[in-house]
Amino acid sequence: MLPKWLLTATAVAALAVPVTAKPAAPKRDKHDVDVMTVNLYVGGDIGLITALDPTDPSYIPQLLVTVAAVYGDIMASEPPLRLQTVADEIAARMPEIVAVEEASLLRVQSPGDLISGGTTPATAVVYDYLQILVAKLAAQGAHYKVAATAEEIDVELPMLADPFTLAIDDVRLSDREAILVRSDLPPGHLRVSHPQSGNFATVLEFPTGLAVERGWCAVDVAIRGRDFRFVCAHTEVETSPDIQAAQVEELLAGPAKARQPVILVGDFNADALHRDGTYAYDLIPAAGFTDAWAKLNPLTPAGGLTWGHDAQLADPIRDFKWRIDFVFYQGKGLLPVYAEVVDLTTGLALPPLWATDHAAVCAGFSLK
Repeated sequence: MLPKWLLTATAVAALAVPVTAKPAAPKRDKHDVDVMTVNLYVGGDIGLITALDPTDPSYIPQLLVTVAAVYGDIMASEPPLRLQTVADEIAARMPEIVAVEEASLLRVQSPGDLISGGTTPATAVVYDYLQILVAKLAAQGAHYKVAATAEEIDVELPMLADPFTLAIDDVRLSDREAILVRSDLPPGHLRVSHPQSGNFATVLEFPTGLAVERGWCAVDVAIRGRDFRFVCAHTEVETSPDIQAAQVEELLAGPAKARQPVILVGDFNADALHRDGTYAYDLIPAAGFTDAWAKLNPLTPAGGLTWGHDAQLADPIRDFKWRIDFVFYQGKGLLPVYAEVVDLTTGLALPPLWATDHAAVCAGFSLK
């Protein structure tokens, strides 16, 4: 059951998180493993909700209207179409392992009960981004299975469903991340074991006790006689740099610390050149990890940007401004062969122009 504090200002703050040719995948040899990470993006600007002033006498009416507007933006972003673009890119490359962040699960309750103090959670699924992505991959003959998932933010809010009747629904957003692995390879070619997931102990907290959960998931991988751990992480946003850094330290002392080599990927919300005011990126190389993109592109330190499209995915001239999505690696036997940043354009003349406000990061490793 979801608690009654979902209508408080702190619960609202918990929602804040936030035709071109497809490139051909680089040539591979028998010892290569390809990986990919991409933030799927819910499709609306949650910041519009967090910007509301809960001390304003008209806060509740504003909340109802704003949540409805953001929900409308999410619907207008056409999640199935955007996820088709992600699936197209994955199917064109067929990486053995794919990590996804912000794999949203959107549910509604109609009529809602939160506004009257009810606690029944919304259960009617509108979009399950993870299920949609896996199904669209399978429709193209790209067969992947979910090897591990992590549950993160889970928030339910009321919204104005009909301005004429003043009907109010509840909408529930559950944030997740996941690791997908190919399920169509010959027996013994790729094996995963020990799926793990967790939430960081260091969280963004509010006076009422609400905590914004972020987390990670991981699997141990055996491929062509080589072993490594694969970890997907999603750390706190740039407006809380100290919390973000503490979460990275937890990650490095926990699932990313292993006897075998480790590939660590995800959306870290920390710019490599600190243009967003964060410093958590530096902690990862300091722990012995290498940034695959930076290793293979040493002459362009300010390049490889991965985040910054507008919330409506509609502005054709607004480009990326930060590099916050990474593929790191550590341990003997992992040699990066290539690393690419891929802007996921839909090829449409009208929004959504992109599948997500992030780029995907793809990398290949030779396993020595």
